[in-house]
Amino acid sequence: MNKEVTLEQIISNIILFLDRNKRLILSITFTGVLIVILFQKFKPSYYATSAIVQSGISAYERFPDDPDEDIFNQRTAINIINALANDIEKEDYNALVSKLGIEHDQASKIKFIEAEPLLRQDKDEKFHNTPKFQINLVVRDNKIIDIIQKGIIHYFQSNEYINRYKEQYNISNQELVESINQEIEELKRLRKEGGSNIDMSTNRILSSKEKTETDNVIMSLEESIHIINTHDMLMPIDFVTDFTVTEIAEREVVVWGTAVGILSFFLSLFIALIREVKSKYQKS
Repeated sequence: MNKEVTLEQIISNIILFLDRNKRLILSITFTGVLIVILFQKFKPSYYATSAIVQSGISAYERFPDDPDEDIFNQRTAINIINALANDIEKEDYNALVSKLGIEHDQASKIKFIEAEPLLRQDKDEKFHNTPKFQINLVVRDNKIIDIIQKGIIHYFQSNEYINRYKEQYNISNQELVESINQEIEELKRLRKEGGSNIDMSTNRILSSKEKTETDNVIMSLEESIHIINTHDMLMPIDFVTDFTVTEIAEREVVVWGTAVGILSFFLSLFIALIREVKSKYQKS
């Protein structure tokens, strides 16, 4: 019973304290929120956008595939993009000018850039990489978004490491296509000889009963050529979806207003408490 009375007294004292100092509490809290709103409204705006991209770097490298990952892992391309974030953080705009091939004024308006993998979830709720990834970009001027996208393409296309591997990749693919074409021509020639067919493992003439199998092998080889030619189209970086040239500025008024409002409220309580303690001390 005594505990209930004590609790009731505590609650009553809190309510009376808030009532006595309501003007001070409301004025400080409101002032804090108002300052944040005005600051966010008048400070320089910035624009957030994103793009989905694909890179052929992992295909160029021809490194052994991780059995737990998908083909065309984008780890290297993601790291290359995120290297730009270090220059932005250090405000090394000359480095950005050199890498992206843009002007100094444009480089200084890049606030943030980050690449992150796009993941898929399997039936066991495990996440796996996909052949594509996402680039998140924040700039202070939405007019440079297209320029930054072209700059990123330039950044990849001028990379000597990528160009060296891509050149060798394309050469080896062309050689492979030529070998497959020669194999197809040889199969067709042998198939026509005396109505006979061949064994695909030995290229020796067999009985004519397996002609359908020969046709299937030729079709399979031709399909392999199409796949190789498709892989040859892989660019160092290719935008699946471009950056959206948004006209809506990001200001975070709600987030900052709420945070500062809470801090202002607790600050007002602290000031009110100090004022009451001081008042009681002076009376005593």
